[in-house]
Amino acid sequence: MKKQPVKPEFTLKMFEVLGGVWLAGCVKTAAELNIADHLADGSKTISSLAKETQSNEKALYRIMRALSSVGIFEESENQTFALNDFGAALQTDVPGTAKNFVLTIMNEHFPAYGELTYGVQTGKIPFDHIHGLPLWDYYKQYPEIGENFGKGMTGMSGTELKGIMENYDFNPYKKIVDIGGGNGVMMYTILNAAPGSSGIIFDEENVIQKTTELIPQDLKERCSVAIGSFFEKVPEGADLYTMKWIIHDWSDDECVQILKVCYEAMPKGAKLLIIDAVIPDDSLNQPHIAKLLDIVMLACLTGRERTLSEFKVLLEKSGLQFNRLVQIGTEAKSIIECEKI
Repeated sequence: MKKQPVKPEFTLKMFEVLGGVWLAGCVKTAAELNIADHLADGSKTISSLAKETQSNEKALYRIMRALSSVGIFEESENQTFALNDFGAALQTDVPGTAKNFVLTIMNEHFPAYGELTYGVQTGKIPFDHIHGLPLWDYYKQYPEIGENFGKGMTGMSGTELKGIMENYDFNPYKKIVDIGGGNGVMMYTILNAAPGSSGIIFDEENVIQKTTELIPQDLKERCSVAIGSFFEKVPEGADLYTMKWIIHDWSDDECVQILKVCYEAMPKGAKLLIIDAVIPDDSLNQPHIAKLLDIVMLACLTGRERTLSEFKVLLEKSGLQFNRLVQIGTEAKSIIECEKI
């Protein structure tokens, strides 16, 4: 077999790629030790941080030095560290935090990325192979881990919600159903922007039990919950249905089943917004965040990230008409508007 010579600069570049793994490990440690929270009140020496986090000072310094070298936190004289905008994304219970998503990716998801070859060769899901059960069943069995996952999804959606609200007008719709709406953050955002609308947050029982407690007092008259499976039935008769980061979790056949259930519930003229990443059809060799998110799908679920052409095929099979693609300012999400004609 013929071999192509290796250029030294690309050996180094591959080494830099591996550096992302090592750096992610440091980010996980910072998240687990709540470093950003400890620095929120002001800069601290490494000895103070080590004492507050019950850590070995020398080892913690090496972690913090690595993080600061790529702009996560800032190091100054005498091994003193300060919080910056990048590090602030690791704070606890702050809108837009990435902390919970980091812990999801680096804990239960992480072993699956080392077993991608298993998935490629067998067509099966590495997460299931490692943990012995599918992702959603895993979160039902370990609800505290599932709750962290839910918080991770909420934290990552902050900037996306801003883009959604700036680029889509929800005011014309009087009744809105958020399918797989989780803790309801997107619905609350919509209802605050559309005071004439009412909403239903639809999800499974283990999720909705918590959601009921989270509905803001000023929205309780306009916001309710419904329990069920989107594979079987969703609330009927709404003007608008939304699904954010749902379709990418499932295989083509499963997606068509979900979309057909939506179609049956929708009156004629009702719209459905699929809010997911969309890979450009003509993006050969071009970077796109969805191409990396797709590896999460490959490792952990039956789903995948799709191109607009692939979404259109799903819609056609389910009976829905594609209307338009709405960009919201981030590659991680776009709005696919479709309609029941």
